[in-house]
This record gives sequence, structure tokens and C-alpha cells, in this order.
Amino acid sequence: MRHQTKKGRSKKTAFKYSLVACAVLGISANAIAQEEQAQPSPDTENVAAENAENNVEVIEVTGQRRNLITAREMKMGADTVMDAISAEDMGSLPDRSVLEAISRLPGVAIERFAAANDPDHFGVEGGGAVVRGLTHARTEFNGRDSFSADSGRGLSFEDVSPELMGSVQVFKNQTADMIEGGIAGTISLNTRKPFDDHDGVVAFTVDGTYADLREEWSPNFSGLISENYDTDAGRFGFLVNYTNATMDVQSDAVQIGRYRAQDRDPNLFVPESVRLSKKLDDRTREGFGGSVQWESPDKTLLVTGEYIRSEATLAWGENVVEWADDGSVATNLLPVEGTTFETDSAGYFESGVMTSDAGWRGDAPGGIYGAKHSLLTRVRDQESQVSDASINIKWTPNENWAFNFDVQQVDADMDILDVSVGGAARAVVGLDRSGSGVADVVLLDPTFNNQPGYAFDSTYLQDPSSYFWRYAMDHISDNEGKELAARFDTEYTLDDSVLTSIMVGVRHSSREQTTRQSTYNWGNLSEGWTANGPRWYDQNTVPYDVVSFDNLARGQLAIEGGNDLLFPAMDMVRDYNNLATSLASVNDSGWLPLAARAGAEGNFLPNEINQTDEMSTAFYVRLNFEGEIGGFEYDANVGARYVRLENDTYGFISYPDDRPDDPNDPTEVENYLPQDQKDFGNGASENTVESSTYDTVLPSLNVKFNITDEFLIRIGWSQAIALPALGNLRNYVSISGQDLQVDYDDSVDPPVPVSAAYDRYTAASGNPYLQPMESMNSDISFEYYFGEGDSLTLALFHKSLENYFINGVTVRDYTNNGATQQVEVAGATNGDEGTIKGFEFAYQQFYDFLPGALSGLGMQFNYTYIDEEGSPNEGLSDDAGDSVDAGDFAFDNLPLEGLSQDNFNVAAMYEKYGISARVAYSWRSDYLLTTRDVITTLPIYNEANGQLDASIFYDVTENWKIGFQGTNLNNNITETTMQVNEDGDRVIRSWFTNDRRYSIVVRGNF
Repeated sequence: MRHQTKKGRSKKTAFKYSLVACAVLGISANAIAQEEQAQPSPDTENVAAENAENNVEVIEVTGQRRNLITAREMKMGADTVMDAISAEDMGSLPDRSVLEAISRLPGVAIERFAAANDPDHFGVEGGGAVVRGLTHARTEFNGRDSFSADSGRGLSFEDVSPELMGSVQVFKNQTADMIEGGIAGTISLNTRKPFDDHDGVVAFTVDGTYADLREEWSPNFSGLISENYDTDAGRFGFLVNYTNATMDVQSDAVQIGRYRAQDRDPNLFVPESVRLSKKLDDRTREGFGGSVQWESPDKTLLVTGEYIRSEATLAWGENVVEWADDGSVATNLLPVEGTTFETDSAGYFESGVMTSDAGWRGDAPGGIYGAKHSLLTRVRDQESQVSDASINIKWTPNENWAFNFDVQQVDADMDILDVSVGGAARAVVGLDRSGSGVADVVLLDPTFNNQPGYAFDSTYLQDPSSYFWRYAMDHISDNEGKELAARFDTEYTLDDSVLTSIMVGVRHSSREQTTRQSTYNWGNLSEGWTANGPRWYDQNTVPYDVVSFDNLARGQLAIEGGNDLLFPAMDMVRDYNNLATSLASVNDSGWLPLAARAGAEGNFLPNEINQTDEMSTAFYVRLNFEGEIGGFEYDANVGARYVRLENDTYGFISYPDDRPDDPNDPTEVENYLPQDQKDFGNGASENTVESSTYDTVLPSLNVKFNITDEFLIRIGWSQAIALPALGNLRNYVSISGQDLQVDYDDSVDPPVPVSAAYDRYTAASGNPYLQPMESMNSDISFEYYFGEGDSLTLALFHKSLENYFINGVTVRDYTNNGATQQVEVAGATNGDEGTIKGFEFAYQQFYDFLPGALSGLGMQFNYTYIDEEGSPNEGLSDDAGDSVDAGDFAFDNLPLEGLSQDNFNVAAMYEKYGISARVAYSWRSDYLLTTRDVITTLPIYNEANGQLDASIFYDVTENWKIGFQGTNLNNNITETTMQVNEDGDRVIRSWFTNDRRYSIVVRGNF
């Protein structure tokens, strides 16, 4: 329940913004006062009557300017620090995705990769929001819980159709009535309601988007029907909103492998060749929103029922060329004869033509020869669905009392199938990264020696006899979650008192979530080191594709004999059910599908299944004040929220198996273990349920001083928590003994053991006892509102955080077979503290004072500075199928993941004569993308970059609008670097190129 202050700053202010306020008021789903606000104010009715009587022309503000005015009003009237985006007209959210839209707000940045710990896969629409340097933001639909069925907590914004949104609000501090969990902030996605418009609305948008790398069009459609009816039984309204959107795009990557010191010269660092990828994304989003409302004739009762469903699929396929040779080869890379490697001043390779001298190879002759490269085909199909059904009842029996009842059910599912098949071939590689921009790459015949008269095989890399079948790998996720939540709120309004109202509420939710996430199941097919040696493409009928790498990264690759390479067939890899059969003739039993693994239940082992039941109960009290201090009006709220969390995490314990093969064999060490260790290590296993409880009180204080009609100062302070990712609570423990100490009797030959004991026991697991992260948040903002929709604001913020989620060791007691042992369990734990601080500056204005057509010009600008001190990186993976130890950092003293020190947005706007145009540029400084890349195992940084977007719309008639939108018009190349030593030195890792996208849009509104 979010309270909105009823008392205006002055009658002048109420008059100026009354029409805008009526459009804003239907958006907040939780405010008891919503019903009162939704009615026209006396000022509004008087102004309308006066205008009609005097025949005054009323100029309607439309387009992006109306959206900005509405968003400004949300910010002005908010009870705590917040920013907002409005989409008054359906489809008018200013960007092509929710993530891109909120990245325009101060303090908000987005990731451009599908996952931070996988910086080899670019996400065209982004992959997550960072608010004031933290990723632990709470996500909501209409002020209620919303989540995706993965191992995390929040909603995958890329799965949500932006056309369903009426507004997006980002709360950066808290009030007592807000649901807990937003330590970074709370991002609330608000859908439209029938009563948002008194008159009926029929609207639709049709557009097509062209991606210039993919060279394909993607169609999109969204439509809305809304109608209201006034009857003797009250006011009825309904709204139906549907959207179906596709996006077919491409991203290309040129990457440099990890640098290795060479055996012949430890001061020379040469990369493990290159990685080249061509990735095609096919995304489909289908969204449905339905809402019905009824208001009683006496306007004391308002009932709202809503149903929202969003279904999204992302199917991507990629072809990749990457390093696949042994470590001994990586340290013995040579320039081809007659050439040298060019290096920088630190000895790091910049340009040259690389070959190798690694001795015997099972798939190639000895001596100097090109290094082995894998040519893999990978497909990943992700299907996700979120549905949200809710009913809200608001009752205001008189001027003093208001009651709110809300119940909601969320259901979410997510399924992922990720399959790779790799072939291999050898090549000499030419690489030049010495210039600016993307490196130039050449692939050559592995016998290339740069000598006059060299007889090269010009079609070596197009010949199937040059390739063999190397490996297969599969990964599957099958997740579902559901939540039932209910809340009851009441507000009592006092008359003629500084204490204007008292709000009390209670909320209870029950969430069940099961994630099944397999390991990445790599298996050999016919590597050169296997007994039967490699199986070459031309010796079997396993299908392969001829794939053109023409125009890779807009022309950065040349391949001897033409830019075609041979890859495992995409259709074969996508047909997972028949993949084992398709590969049977080249599989030496090194790869078995997930379901064929010993102990698998379906596709999953017991340790890959995580079931968590969570109950949350909260109670709050909030006091609202209004008055004057020193001649300045103020609005304030102070309150506290009690939160109790109860978790049951289902799992499995596997004890050591230290049973001897023969209890009477004097040579078996296990026979000499102490009795308690023998008892403990009996190889038993058991299902377990671990229960944990956490409770806390979260106080909050927000004060808004209205210095003048246009200028206010806002102060916010609160304590907040962030809940741990459900994957980090997983309860699977596999215990093993470590550091076995054995004493031998040397008087006999051979010596025999006389005693043995383990020094300690260890295990790796999640942590079902992981506690929430805690923070004390402080804000002060100076907000100047002038003109019609213009503003100038400065916000300073400080977060003092503790109980960070980090990778560490906890000691737990485990009892098995009557014996108890202390076990060092590595995994998620709480620890360390840190601070994050900074400021946000924002300015927006339309220059009405300019003459004629120039008066339609406007500008938006915001800048955010963020600094952190002492904040540790988590080093955690919430994916049970992630086999990499993410906490094994290569270097110490790394900055906080995801935090850019500097962020800014600037937009030039025009709104006049039916033209609505915008050119927007968004930029962020470099930041640590991941502490440990899954390929190089090094820290990877995203270098500073910015993207230019633009749009222009024209009102053909009152009801019809046509437009053009352009995304990534500057052909932004995303660069990443890898840290190579403790001193913090970095060298280039990647260049990612993605489509410039152009959209033609037609909108109708009736």
C-alpha cells in the first residue's frame, strides 16, 4: 500500500498539474488512497467548467512530452526517492525493451550479456538491471511479487513485453508499506487499468524491424481494447491487451584467447589463438493482459481483477571457432618461418602469424604444424512463462477510514535445452590487434610456412577430410515456481492534525520453487588421443553444414580458400532426442546423454534438483505527517516493517565411502581408520530437509520539504534487505575425507599400515542457512520543478551494507551411523561489509521560450557517479549445474562486479506540429563484468561504451501515427578486456558487433 499525500503544496500547483495527476493516479496498485485520487479534484472540475464557459481553447499535450510530464508528476508526488517512465499511449514506451527503457533513468544501468559469468554470449536486449551499482533489485508487477522460474529471485525483464506497460517506477529508498527485498531498489512494472481512461479506447501498433547483420525483418503487433460503462449498479470497466513480438538478430564476436608465457621466453605472452563466433537469436514474446474494474455508485468500493501472462522463447544457435589444443601447445606457439611476433612494451602479443611445435599429435603430423581449433555448433532453446492473477478490493466507508485487500497468485515456468557438438581442424592463425577497432584475423592451411614456392592447400578449410568429430555436450533446466500472497491494509485519516493518517498492514506469502539444472555434460566423441583415433568428416555420414563467415564483424575475417567453414549440422544438434543415434558412428562411448548417466532421475542427478518452500510474513505501521516548519510545508512518513522468513530446503547428503574391500586385508588403509571415522564413512546417503528462520525490523523515514511551489528537498532513510538467490540455498552435500594421515610399520617388507586418520572432512554445497544481506540506505535529493514538465534534480545517496553473499566456508556438524564429524562446507555464506555512495544529477526541459518551430525543442540529461569501498564480490553461482568454482578468483582486490563509476544519458527531443522525435545516447564507464570467466578463468571487464538510438513519429491524423525507430545507430562495438596479473594490467579479450536495427511503426488510437 503506497500512500499518496492528499494535501497539495498550493492551489497554484494543484491547478497547474490537476489534469496530469488524474492520469497518474490509477497507476499505483497498492495505495489505499487511489480511489480518492482517481476522482477529478474540485479544481479540475472548476477549471473545466470555466474553460467551457469562456470558450477557452485547451491545448492537449501528447506524445513523449506527455509521458515526461506524467513521469515527473509521479516523482514529485512520491513518498520516497524514485524515478519513473510513463507510456500513456499503448506502445509508447520510449525503447524496444523494458531494460533499455529503464537504462535511461539516473542510477540505472543494464548488462549487455546473457549472463555476467558468461561474457562470450552477447545479449542484444541486455540481461539484467543494475541500480546504483547493485544487482539486488526487487521486481514487481503492479506493486506485487513477480519472478522468473530460475535460481534467482527476480524477473527476467527480457521476457516481458514492453507493450503491456503503462509505466515503470524505480524506487530507490523505501517506505514501511513496501514489500521487503529491494536493497538496491524496487522496479515496479505497472500495467494499464480500465479506469485509466474515462472513455473507451481501441488502440494498436504494427511494426516491422530490420536487422542489418541478420538481414531479416521481424514483425510485431500489439492491441488494446478498453471500455467503461456507467450504470445504476455502478461503474464497470474492462481492458484487454495483447502483444506478439518477434526479434531475429545476430551478434558476431572476435575474441583473443588467454595469454600464456612461452617456454622459450617467459617474458613473451602469446594468446591461445582466437575465438570467432556467429550467433543468431530468434526471440518471440507473447503477452496478454486483462483487467476488469467495478466501482460502487457511491464511490466507496472499488474492485479490480487482473490477469497478466507473458510467454517468451529465445532460441539461439551459434557457430564458433575456438582454441582446442593442449596446454603444452599454448606455451610453445611460434611465428611462422621468416616472421616475428610484434609485442607491446610489456611483452604481450599484438600481431603475427601463429603456428606450433608440440611434438606428437594423434590427429596431425609432428613438428611445426597449425594448432587445433574446435568448430562447434551450439543451440540453446529457452522457454519461459509468467502468469499473474490478482484481485484487489478498496473500501472507503467514510472520510476517515480506508481499507485495502489484495490477493495474488504467480505461476512461473522455465525450460532450457542447451546442446553443443564440436568438430575440430587445425590451422595457422594470423592476428593483428595493434590498431584501433576489431582485430583482423586470417585462417590458413596448417602447413603454411611463409616460404617462396610454398604449395598450400587453398581449400584445406573447406575439405571435410580436414575435420574430425571431437565432442558433444548437453545441459537441461526444468524449473517451476508458484506463489500465493495476500495482504490487508487499513488507513485512518485524522482531521486537523499534524499526524494526518495512520497506516497498518499485514502481508503473507507462500512460495514453492523447484529448479532442476543439470551439469554441462561434456563427453569425448573421437579425440586424437582416444584409442580409435579421430573420426574424420569424410569417413562417415554424420551431417555437417557449410557456414559462410563472410562479413563476420562487418569484415574482420579472411579464410584461405574462401570464408566457408564446416560445422556440425545445426538441425542435427537441435534434434536432441535423436542426437545420440546421429552420433553413434563417431562416438567412442565418451559422451552419454544426461538421462543415460548412472543415478539419473530423468535428466537429472539428485544433486541437480533444488526444492525450496518459503513463507514470508510481514507487518507494518506507518505514520504520515503534514505541517509547517520555519514557514516551509513538509510531508513526512515514518514507520517500521517487521519481516519473518521461513525456509524449508529439500536436499540430499552423501557420506564418505571408506569401507574396505576386505576387512581382513592388513594392507588396506581403511581398516586402520578410527572407529568413529569408520562408522561415519559407511557410504550411506539420506534425504534431508533443512529449515531456517530469519526475522528483522526495517525502520524507515522519509521527509519532503516544499521550499517553494517549484523547489523541494527530500530526505530518505531506511534499513533494507536483499534475499539470497534460491540456488544459493540448495541443500546437497557430498562429504569426503581430506588429508589422510597414515603411519606404516617399516620393519616388514613391504611396509604395512598401523594407523590412519583423516585430518578433516570437506564438502561443497549451497547454504540453506544463508541470511539476507542488510543495508542502511540514506538519500537526500534537491528537486526543482519548473515550466510544464521541466525539472532539475540532484540526489546524493549512501548505502552501508553488511552480510554480503560471498563464497566461503562454514563448519557444520553431521551425524551418520552414530558418529558425528565436523565438516568444512564450501559455498555461499554471509560475511564482510562495505559502502556504496554517489550522486545522481538529472535535467529535462522543453524550450517553450524559443520562437516558432524551435519551441518544440527539448533536452534530457542525467549523470550518475558511484563509488564503493570494501564491498566483496560474491564469487557464487546460483546454478546447480555450474561445475566451475566461481569463487576461485585469479587475483585479489577486484572491484565490485557490475559497478560503473560514471554513467550518463543525453537525449535531444522535439515535440511540435504533430512531430515527436528523439535522439538518445546512453553511456557507461568500464566495469568488472565477472570475477571469473568460465573460459579464461580470469576477471573480465566491460570497457566503456555507449549506444545511439533515435525515433521520429508523425501524427497523420488525430487517430493515426507513423514512425521510424533506429537502435544502435552508431554500430556500438562492445569491447571486453581480461586482467592478466595482480597489478591490474588488462589486455583486450573481445569485440562484439551486433545489428543496427530499423523499425517502421504504424499506430492507431480510437
